[in-house]
Amino acid sequence: MKDHGSARGAVVVWGMGGLALMAISVAGIVWGVTPLSFERILADPEAQMIVLELRLPRVLFALLVGGALAMVGASYQTLFRNPLASPFTLGVSSGAALGASLALVTGSNAITVSASAISGALVSILFILTVSRRLGESAGDALLLVGIVFSLFCSSILTMLQYVSDYSQLFRVTRWMMGGVPAVGWGDIALGAALVAVFFIWIQRKHREFDLMLFGDEIAAVRGTQVQSLYYTTFVLSSLVVGWIVSQCGVIGFVGIVVPAIARHIVGLRHRVLVPLSFLLGAILVVACDLLGRLVRPPFEVPAGVFTAIIGGPVFILVAITSLRRWR
Repeated sequence: MKDHGSARGAVVVWGMGGLALMAISVAGIVWGVTPLSFERILADPEAQMIVLELRLPRVLFALLVGGALAMVGASYQTLFRNPLASPFTLGVSSGAALGASLALVTGSNAITVSASAISGALVSILFILTVSRRLGESAGDALLLVGIVFSLFCSSILTMLQYVSDYSQLFRVTRWMMGGVPAVGWGDIALGAALVAVFFIWIQRKHREFDLMLFGDEIAAVRGTQVQSLYYTTFVLSSLVVGWIVSQCGVIGFVGIVVPAIARHIVGLRHRVLVPLSFLLGAILVVACDLLGRLVRPPFEVPAGVFTAIIGGPVFILVAITSLRRWR
């Protein structure tokens, strides 16, 4: 397995990425419907309240969401050995969205919505995993087709839910399905950080096993990998993460495809460096898209998911043309 990029190049990438994330995060704090200068933030208690209770939590939340989606995408692409695999293309996000939408239209509270989204993600990934097992090592493109069909199935049920909902429910579900970063509290950030940290630590501890999975289940098993355990633990943990994201933000697509593809071109295939870089780049992308959504048409906000789709669509086509050929 060949690694691309030198150690010096990786350091440069990490430095530039860290600076970019810091710059965009600071911009997300000071820019908005009401721009805030540093002098005003330091001197005005009202400005400090806006920063500490609204803008800083939102920036941190966007950072977690982007990084988590990129990590999940990287893990799915390895386990399914397909560069187009992601929560979005495999239908996991759609399953979580369907579960959350069912809870939303019935007027459930936030805890029930989160639980429903996580349940939908778990059911979806178990379905995809079952299909993958039946298709065997040749799953590849067929698995993506199954995921797309499953997404369309979930979307048709969502459309029916929207049709039978009243106006307030319809607006709530439609706006939420666009995929945007909401205003959150510090408790939401703490829960999300815990879920993302557990998933990150799991992949980092198993980075060697993930590297071996690129060669196939049989070779990985011969080299000591507990393949079934790796699959199921990864999918359970990732379903918790995806369900949490969807319950809070709706469906934010393409991050799990675009970001790992870019990270692989920079640092290669080894997960010890690929996953952290994917997290960093995913965080930059979603924080930037959320900021762009606030600046395009103030005082209205364009959901971040709109911009990730605009960016991700062309990149998806490019990855489909170039990466699939290289992974075969």
